[in-house]
Parts: sequence; structure tokens; C-alpha cells
Amino acid sequence: MGAPSLMLEVFYHTHQNNDLQKLPIVAKLVPESPFLREGFNIEITFNKEVRAYTLVAPEFHKLQKEKGIPENEMLDVFPKYYGSRSNKQDDINMEADDSAVLLMENLKSSGYEVGDRRKGFNLEHMELVLSKLAQFHALGVALKLLKPQVFKDNILKTCEKFEIGDPDDDEGNEKIIIANINHIKRIAEVIPYLEKIEKCFRDDIQMKKERRQYPIREPFSTIVHNDFWVNNMMFKYEKASMKTIGKKSSPTGIKFVDFQVTMHASPVRDLIFLLFSSSEHGLLEEYYDHLIQLYHKEFVRLLTEVGCDTRGFSYEDFLEEINVVAPQEFVHSLFMLNPICADPSSIEETSSMNHDSLLKNSGGKDYDKKVKCLIKMFVSKGWL
Repeated sequence: MGAPSLMLEVFYHTHQNNDLQKLPIVAKLVPESPFLREGFNIEITFNKEVRAYTLVAPEFHKLQKEKGIPENEMLDVFPKYYGSRSNKQDDINMEADDSAVLLMENLKSSGYEVGDRRKGFNLEHMELVLSKLAQFHALGVALKLLKPQVFKDNILKTCEKFEIGDPDDDEGNEKIIIANINHIKRIAEVIPYLEKIEKCFRDDIQMKKERRQYPIREPFSTIVHNDFWVNNMMFKYEKASMKTIGKKSSPTGIKFVDFQVTMHASPVRDLIFLLFSSSEHGLLEEYYDHLIQLYHKEFVRLLTEVGCDTRGFSYEDFLEEINVVAPQEFVHSLFMLNPICADPSSIEETSSMNHDSLLKNSGGKDYDKKVKCLIKMFVSKGWL
């Protein structure tokens, strides 16, 4: 979960070809709340996001260009980057401070819209998201295989380790466990699994307390967004016509945002979190296999297109990767369903957020449905 940041709309006027150009930009600043700054390790995570724009995006574009992929077929999911400053010293190798600012494209002004986090994506939207996510992951793998030094210097630099919350705050961590168990024990179908679920939370917290991480698995390891749900992507649609007024047309473009918590891990981490946090009700029960196959097909297609050896990336290999890695996303997914499904009227201003406000539950039926789907499918697949 990336930190809620302060976003300001900026209009930059520039003279070009003797014409006055108005350039729509957003300025992303560090959050005002001391709680959010400390809890989300802003000194580190702000710089991680800057590096996603300055190190990862250019290398992804460069590789595709070198391999002859036409411009209109390239993966293009990063908003335009206009500049940044991490601290008063203007040194990204130092920790970010109160003066940090990231200037990037105002996607709303460019015609992009965010989805409905409580409802989630329908099949058409999810297919588009998965195809682009697969390409994003595949380009990371391709750089690892074809340009290992670039992967080390640029991609792994962006995946710098960080901490969310205080692993040593025993009282706060106990509150997290109790709050989440209290939220789900109201759901009758979940009661038989409460003991297992609580153990998952306690094991996860203990792992963080000991500063342990899941081992890197090859050959699938890549750059992972690590917070990939509805609010962290935006869609562009065809302009409204007489036929489409009053209903949403098909999405024609997509951008990813909030690269604060990227990590070097299995792409399955993003895949599973996306599916269980951001699917509309009933989608996974009907289309899970189709969506997994679609992701894998697109992942291998791009690896092949840029000249990678795809042995070791078969569908059977991928299913094994899912079975090993999916359980690692259970706590993350279950914890995030609470804020994802929260009633908008109950969400506090970021400047006044504290530990307790993150644990409130106001998700209602949307929360209950997503929790039941998550636990039912994890149990049926042997992941819980």
C-alpha cells in the first residue's frame, strides 16, 4: 500500500513556435501527515517512484525500440515525467525531505479516468489491465536476461528495500490483527477459517519483525508494482458519441501510477493482488482460468518478441509459480480489502489520518463479497 500523497494541479505556460502552450501537470508532494510520512517510509519510497520514471521507463522504451517494436505497439503505461527534486540538496541518492516534488502528466487533463474501486473491473477492463501488466513484467524479465548490468543498475535500484509501518510496534501490530479478525468474523462463511487466517497475519508480522523476505525465485523474478489495484491505474475511452452517451465505451488506453513500493519479486504478487482486490463480483468465479491464460500468453509473447529464450516460462511452469507464490499475497489482499471497499464518506483527510483510521471498516456488502471470494478461492486452490 503506497502512501496517500498530496497532489497539486499545476499549469505551466511555455512559448513554443511563438504560441503560448499550457502544459497540464500534477505536482506530487510528500503527505502532510507525520503518521503517513513515518508509516510509509517516505524518505525511501518517494525516491523509488522518481526512479521508476527516470530509470525504468526509459529502459523499457529503449529495449522495445532496439528490438524493432513499432512505437504504436510499445508498452506505454507511464505518465509523462517532467522533473523532480527529492530534497533541498537536489540529490536523489540522499533521503527525500519536506521539499520533495515530482512533476508528471495530469492524466485527468489528458482524458484518463480512474475506475470504481468498490465495484472493481469488468471482464473487458481486466483483460486490458492484465495484458499491459504482463508486458510490464515481461520487460523487466527481458532486461534481466538480455542486459543484466542494466537490470542491476536501474531496475534493482528502483526496487530498493523499504518498510511499511513499524515491525517492532507490538501494540500497533496486535491492533491490526484484532481489527481484521473482527471485520471478517461477521461473515458466516469465513468462521471455519478464522484460526488459519489469524495465523497468517501473525506469521506475516513476525516475518517483517525479523526483516525476512520471501526468497527470489527464478526465472520469473522481475520488477513488481506491489500496490496494483483499481486506484493505481487510469483509463482512456473513445470520445462520447450519440451511441455511447449515457454508457461507458470500451477503454482504449491505460496508465499505471504510484510506483512508490516497487520490489524485486515474482510477477504473481501483482497478478494475485490485482485479481482479488479489483475484480467485479462474480468475475473470478467464471473467468479465473481465462484471465491467467491471457496474462501468461501476453507475457511469453513479449519475451519472444524481444528475443528472449522462453524455456522455463511454460504455462505449466507458470501454474507452479502461482501455487508457490499466491499464498504470499493473502494477508496483503485481505488487509487492503478494507480501505478499498470503504464508504467514501467515511474516509478521512490524509492530513488527519492515524493508525486507527486505517483500521476502521465501512465496506459493507462490497467488503463481505470480496472477502468471501478471496477466502473461498484460496481454500479451494490449497493456498490457505
